[in-house]
This record gives sequence, structure tokens and C-alpha cells, in this order.
Amino acid sequence: MKKIFTTLALAFSIASAQAQLADGSTAPNFTFKDLNGNIHDLYTYLNEGKYVAIDYSATWCGPCWSFHNMKVLENLYKAHDDAGDKTAKVLFLEGDASTTLADLQGTGSSTTGNWISGTSYPMMNPTSTTGSGETSLTSFKTGYKTSFYPTFFVICPNKKVYQDTLNAATAPWPSVATFEYLGKDICGVYPTGLDNIKDAQPVTIYPNPASDNVNLYFNLNNASNFELQVLNQLGQVVISKNYGKLNGGDQELPFSTTNLANGTYIFKFITEGRSFNKSVMIAH
Repeated sequence: MKKIFTTLALAFSIASAQAQLADGSTAPNFTFKDLNGNIHDLYTYLNEGKYVAIDYSATWCGPCWSFHNMKVLENLYKAHDDAGDKTAKVLFLEGDASTTLADLQGTGSSTTGNWISGTSYPMMNPTSTTGSGETSLTSFKTGYKTSFYPTFFVICPNKKVYQDTLNAATAPWPSVATFEYLGKDICGVYPTGLDNIKDAQPVTIYPNPASDNVNLYFNLNNASNFELQVLNQLGQVVISKNYGKLNGGDQELPFSTTNLANGTYIFKFITEGRSFNKSVMIAH
């Protein structure tokens, strides 16, 4: 019966989409214990400035197993969780309260394989007898309006939840890049590179207009490689200078403009997290 439900759940995913928690809604908090006994509290991670990626699946769900074997969450963990730049928290939530540890290990009666083997990120398996202080699975399902397996969520540090991009019914399974897009471009979590995109002055070049030399002023959230490209009005790179790995914090770097003809140029600041363009006028 569960395998039949898997197919039906996916078939009706379009019809149930309207009942899903709308993108931009405030995510309810939850607290679950993983298989190793560690507690995972959503708001704690969000308050640390991380975005949280969730795979809500069931061990007997065939499509869930197929996605699991693609190692998308595993690769996301290695790139952005504790094994990577620590900007994200990746979690697996088993959504069937009757699922046993044996099912997760691939030896139970309601399983498609060994879900634990080769999985580095935390796996949570709340049951009908969830311990004191933990969120009930029913409460999670109600709060997040889950209606089919698998369902994927990204929750931003501002507690806003997004799932439409991840769960488009006619689209392929979400990739690492899809999760990264939500984490970085929607949530605005930048592991390294230039300071917050909302800053009024992310970068400053002085003097501007310039003659023979300028200073580049900017801030790095964390250590990052930094490259400056100078583009002419045709978008052609006329000068490229790599400053190597810089420590996090305020930066002041000299740059010679002696070899630039008079005119207006685009100075492109390139870091590991993002890039930023600044227009500069050269007048010798």
C-alpha cells in the first residue's frame, strides 16, 4: 500500500501544490533528535545566520530513494555544512512515524535500501513516541503543510521558507546549484566575498575621477580570493589583477591606473562569494 501511495502522492503533487506552505511564509520552529542523539533546533541554526535545507522523505518511497542516491544533499553538506563553509545546515527528516531504525538501515519491512550508509548529514526519525522537548511529527506536518514525499525546503535566516523552486512538479530533481541559489540569492547568505549586498556602499574607489592611482576599499565577510578586472565601454577586459587570498575584514588596496587611457571604465571586484561593478572615470 505504501508503494502505491508513493506513486499517487507524486501524481497529485500538482493538485496539492495550492495547499503547500507558500514561499515567503514564516517557518514554524522545530526541534528533533537525530539518530546519534544530537538535538537540532531550527531557529538556533537560523539565528547563527545559516540557511537550512531539508529533505522530507520516507524510507519506502521509491522516488525519495532515487533522489537520495543522487547524493545531492550529501554534496550540499560537504560544500556548505560543517564539512564545508558552514553557511548551511542540511537535515533529513523521515516523515512516517512508523519507520524503524531497521528501515533506515535497509533491513526492515518498509524500506528501499540502506539510507544511513554513506550519509554524513543528520538524519531525524521522529516517531509517535517523540521524546520530551521535541516537536511532534504531526505538528511539523501541519505547520509545513506537507502532502507528498519527497518534499524539499530551504529556510532562510529571516525564518522565511521556500519550496516552489525545489518542488516544481514538472521540473527535474533539485540540484546542489538549486539549493545554493536559494541559500545565496534568495536568503542572501554569502560564505565569503564582498560584504552584505544590502550595504549602501559595498565597495568604494577613491579618488574618482582618478589620474594615475586609486585605492580600492571594501570588506570581506571571510577570507577570500580577490581579483580586480577593468573593463572598457565595450565590455572588454583591459587589465586583470589577482591579489590572491585576503583575510576577512576591511580592505584597502592600491591600484595603478597609469596605463589606462582617459575615459570611463568598469572596475569589477570578484571574490569567491560574489562580484560587484563600480564605474570609474580616468582623467590624466
